[in-house]
Order: sequence, then C-alpha cells, then structure tokens
Amino acid sequence: MNKIKVIFCGTPNIAANILLSLLEMKNVSIELVISQPDKIVGRKKQLTQTPVKKVALENNLKIEQPLKIAEIYEIIQKSNPDFIVTCAYGQFIPSKILQIPKIDAINIHGSLLPKYRGGAPIQYAIKNGDKKTGISIMKMVKEMDAGDYYVQEEIDIDVNDDAGSLFEKMTLLGQKMIKKYLLQIYNNQLQLIKQNPKKVTYCKNISSEEERIIWNNKGEVIRNHIRSLSPLPIAHTFINNERYKIKSIELTNVKSKYKEGSVVRIKNEGIQVATADVDIIITNIQRPGKKMINASLYKQNNLNDIKVGDFFE
Repeated sequence: MNKIKVIFCGTPNIAANILLSLLEMKNVSIELVISQPDKIVGRKKQLTQTPVKKVALENNLKIEQPLKIAEIYEIIQKSNPDFIVTCAYGQFIPSKILQIPKIDAINIHGSLLPKYRGGAPIQYAIKNGDKKTGISIMKMVKEMDAGDYYVQEEIDIDVNDDAGSLFEKMTLLGQKMIKKYLLQIYNNQLQLIKQNPKKVTYCKNISSEEERIIWNNKGEVIRNHIRSLSPLPIAHTFINNERYKIKSIELTNVKSKYKEGSVVRIKNEGIQVATADVDIIITNIQRPGKKMINASLYKQNNLNDIKVGDFFE
C-alpha cells in the first residue's frame, strides 16, 4: 500500500512523543509538522524551541510555526495529506483547513469525551478526584472538542498521581493508540461515535488565580488541587504578604480545631496546617526567591519565616 501522508500539529512534550510514534510507523509519511512559535523561557529569557520542533529538526522534517495556522493554508493544501493529526497544538484550526485531508482531521484528546472538553483535561481529572480518565481519538470540527470520536481507551488515576506522572501515563497510552488505530481509520474499519450532549463538561486553561490554594476547602480537595498543578506550574499561597509555592502535601487524621490556613505545628514531617476538616502536612515548599525544599527543614534547620500561629491567606 502507499504510505499514509500525515500533517502533524502539536507543541509540548506529549505531542512530541506522539510524533515520534508516527515516525516509527513504516506505513506513515510525515509530510509537514506544524508547531506553535518558539517562546522566551526562564529567567535568562532564552528563545526556546518547542519539543515538537526539536523532534522535527532531529528527523529532518519540514516544520512551520505560524502565529495563526490559516497563514499557511496553501502549504498545507499542497502537502495533499490523508490526515491532519493534532495533539496539544494550542490553536483553533479553521474549517477550511480541516476539510483539506483526504481521509480526516483527527485530534488525540486527553479525556473520555464528552467529559473535559478544553485545554486542561489531565489537570481537571486530578483536581476533581476522578478515579479514571483516558484518551479519545476524535474527528475535528470547528467547535472545541465537539466532534464525534473513533475510539476511546481508559486509564486509572492512582491516588498518588500528580499531573506530571499522569501526563507520562497518558503519553504512553496515546502513543500506543495512534499506532493501533490510525491504519484502521484509514481503512474505514472504525465507525464514528457521537458525543452525548447531556454529559458535556469543560476545562478551560488554568489561570494564575486558579493556582491559588483555598484553605477553607477540605483537605482532600486541597491535596487534589496541589497534585493537579505539580510539577508545573505549582500551586501557591500567601503568608505574611509573601507568595509561597507548595508542591505536595499529606493528609492527616487530625480533625482541624483552628481557623482554616492556620499553621498548627512545625514538625519533623513538615508544616501542619488546618483546613475545613482535617489538618494537612506541607511536605515540599518554595519560599520567595528560593528553591523548592523539603518542608522538614523548617524543623531541622530552625527556619523562622513561617511560625506556629501564622496564617496562610
């Protein structure tokens, strides 16, 4: 058979790994890679290539990085693809481009649609305490993540998973699924399944304000919130008008007796704080302008910027 001609659109690490899986498929030819423009990153403000661009350059693939994908309509059209495959691209793709491929434009989406349409499905699954999530390979339409899907596969969310570990699991699942199902879609062996409109939920990209810890929530809710933002961008809070980042906490069985956010104890395990139901122990914390540390150092090294009786706002 002729090789399946694919245009791939994506930006972060999860997309880069999907691209690598497509490159491993002997019956697939990557005609063009499209990624977001390079960005200034870090304190040194270095212009940094996207992970997808790095993979493309390492494999001598043609790469385009338009501000808006519509700018390269003619380039996409001339590529004459069988598929446009997207994963975490980060731009809406106009209908006129979605109509270009001979077979379909498909998206690898990190949820069990119609749940969690939007840009942060993995984070929301953890934040909401879900026990399962998964990946949908779906037909792309103009409305965000609203297309029918070809196939879904589930994955368990471990109680200790954070966004980083779940991203790794989802990446492996996505790689397996694109290898397993792309040829089946090409050969018309999978039937599209409509999303149930009554079960649609959304997950917008997380704002800086939404990264802030709300201490009058229950301990489990706070823990899920922190897990959903680790290892990046990391949840934050304020104490004595200073911004602290908190990467991980543990729950206790101690019923909270003080106002939510109160520092109850500084102990060998970390910093004990009251919530709406049980006390929690902060285990990893980053002080303003400092590196992330194990919160046990507050006891061991007599650090005094946080003291018993202080209050996380």
